[in-house]
Amino acid sequence: MSTKTRKLVFTALFAALTTAFTMISVPLATGYFNFGDLVIFISSVLLGPLYGGIVGAIGGALGDIILGYIAYMPFTLVIKAIEGVIVGLLYKAIAKFCKAKNSGNIFEIIFTLLANLLAGSVMALGYFLAEGLILSDAHWTGGIAQLPFNFLQGVVSAIVAVILLYPCQLKRIFGRYFNKNSIPRENQKPEDNQPNDPDSEDKEQ
Repeated sequence: MSTKTRKLVFTALFAALTTAFTMISVPLATGYFNFGDLVIFISSVLLGPLYGGIVGAIGGALGDIILGYIAYMPFTLVIKAIEGVIVGLLYKAIAKFCKAKNSGNIFEIIFTLLANLLAGSVMALGYFLAEGLILSDAHWTGGIAQLPFNFLQGVVSAIVAVILLYPCQLKRIFGRYFNKNSIPRENQKPEDNQPNDPDSEDKEQ
């Protein structure tokens, strides 16, 4: 199975998990507190910016539809996609920097956490603008009321994602499984001749 095919399979899996974790939600006066960002952060680190953005867009939007927040769906589609792309792009730069500097794993952990927190903050600000400009009947009041919960959602998701990726070894386990049973180079077709590293950039990105 080629790298691209494996990434598509895992993208579908992570999108489904994002929807499932989004449905583990706590209703608020405006919107809801959920854990979908956790899966978006993880998938963006493991699969890269393009697939992480797709996971965020599809998984988050489906969660809105299923939970009945149809008005939020178009905004979630964009906001969660941007969130995934930010983490994916920053992580690629972080991994490259840490490898070049031969720095310890602790630096990668810290920088990845900061990347997640930044993306979570962008997510919170995105919903603040959506609430204030369009969604809330009370104009900016709804956006202000929701803002701290969205920030908290991003912070909690960022921390838990890093814990799962590094201390819990999810990143290492995924890397081993992703590369397992890869097609030998001599048996690959030209279109399948791509790197087996899940963090490497596909030609289309």
